[in-house]
Amino acid sequence: MSYQLGKNILATVTYYDVMNFPLTFFEIWKHLVEHDRESIIGEVTLASVWEFLASGQLGSKISEKNGMYFLTGREALVMSRIRNEKISVAKLKRMKRLAKLLAHVPYLRMLGATGSLAMKNGARGSDWDMFVVLQSGKIWIGRTILTIFLQCIGKRRHGKKINDRACLNYFVTDATLEIGTKDLFSAHEYRFLIPILSFSTFQNFEIKNRWIKLYKPNFSPTCIPSFWLVKETEMAKKIRDGLERVFNLFPLEQWLSSWQTEKIERNPKTHIEGSLIEANNGALIFLPEPRGPRVFEKFKERLNA
Repeated sequence: MSYQLGKNILATVTYYDVMNFPLTFFEIWKHLVEHDRESIIGEVTLASVWEFLASGQLGSKISEKNGMYFLTGREALVMSRIRNEKISVAKLKRMKRLAKLLAHVPYLRMLGATGSLAMKNGARGSDWDMFVVLQSGKIWIGRTILTIFLQCIGKRRHGKKINDRACLNYFVTDATLEIGTKDLFSAHEYRFLIPILSFSTFQNFEIKNRWIKLYKPNFSPTCIPSFWLVKETEMAKKIRDGLERVFNLFPLEQWLSSWQTEKIERNPKTHIEGSLIEANNGALIFLPEPRGPRVFEKFKERLNA
């Protein structure tokens, strides 16, 4: 087990090195990658990870500074992470303020931060990657209302307007919480996800995506809400419910589905080789150049090296 644990620790540090992200020993344990699918060791204790790192067996490959571990020669990542964490905390504060407004938006059931922002590794000028959960049966109108609202208040990313704006590229419903793409990158992405609105829906999301444990054996459902969670007020719920009753009077869902599906199909980005574009009543995903395959290729190259 000791040999396999060492391989998993090295794989974990290497994987996050691709993202320019050094890890503390606690993060190595929490996000430990099950590298060899033929020799699965399952969950390991925090103490065993610490003991292995302290043994120095990976000393020629992994270095440590300020409590962070990285591939030898990549010491500069430590200061980069400290700087990016300060930037990301400021961005999350602004996103949390926005979420207090979004709590009033009809059909919105959960909002989460993903990507580099969720890792607290965002750079100046970066946007806010949002994971959006909408009411089942209302994904098209829900997406439309949210997009228009963010556009009106100047918080939707488009064109060259990127910094501190919402990137709306991933929508699912509260009935389709299980992620379709089950791979190492998705396991990483949704293990780091920070719930901003609706902790109960987020807990259901984690239960539906227990497959993450196949790639990250120390995965376990989150029990304590994060600092970034916005508590929904009764007034916000009443306003949202009232707006939903008004919109329910109009048969917009089917019309928006037909119109937007046709528009998405005409978009050249939909047909880019390797793109991840999904448009149906359960999910709206717009990733013309998904990051996962590129990260995995670099991971394999560095691990082999």
